[in-house]
Amino acid sequence: MEFRAQFFAGIFGYMVWSGVSLLFIEAVFRQNAVMGWTRDEMWVLYGTCLILESLCWGFLGPNMWRFSLMVRDGSLDLALCRPVNTQFFVSARYIDLNAILNVLPGLGLLIYGLNKLAQWPSAMQWLHWAALLFCGFVMAYCLWFLVVTLAIWTVKMESVAVIFEPLMQMARFPIDVYPRSWQWALTFILPIAFLTTFPTNALLGRAATWLLPVAFGLATLLLFITSWFFNFALRFYSSASN
Repeated sequence: MEFRAQFFAGIFGYMVWSGVSLLFIEAVFRQNAVMGWTRDEMWVLYGTCLILESLCWGFLGPNMWRFSLMVRDGSLDLALCRPVNTQFFVSARYIDLNAILNVLPGLGLLIYGLNKLAQWPSAMQWLHWAALLFCGFVMAYCLWFLVVTLAIWTVKMESVAVIFEPLMQMARFPIDVYPRSWQWALTFILPIAFLTTFPTNALLGRAATWLLPVAFGLATLLLFITSWFFNFALRFYSSASN
């Protein structure tokens, strides 16, 4: 927050960018439901998406962008020497408060959509939503970190961090709008459905009972794979320092 003008300009710019996406949703869903999703339900889904996106950009983004530079300038050496889990240190050291505060517009949009639907989730539904959203956050982290770990081989690969952006662009829409032949892959291979669609369904009272244990299981599996892959990649790390 040292540069205050940039801090508030960043919040304003993010809200304007989100507003453009809202106009698109308004234009597409204004008259009729699309694949069973009404406009008001889309407000809830998009609010959930903004919350997840803000948490990812705020807690993960600054670290993902820096990882390639750490490999290139040898600062990864210092991380390896610290008495702390290296993966945790390089992927959770920095935060972006500007991005985290954008959770508030997402929460406001989510509540607005629920009010338009004239329904209010129970405490259990809110807990279900939060648990599924947490699992989605973990899955997003794993997918993002798996990709940036490739910088250990390629060295200069800052642009690969943008992989998260198209991932979230896909998550802005319910899994039902994609071709049925894609939906299995977008649930269990590239788990787009777990990022926003399933948490939103929990708030709307139509989440299947099997979702939560499967979400925890898939998030745990991805964490294990991410940890294994990172440690495997470190075997090929050649220091850029002296």
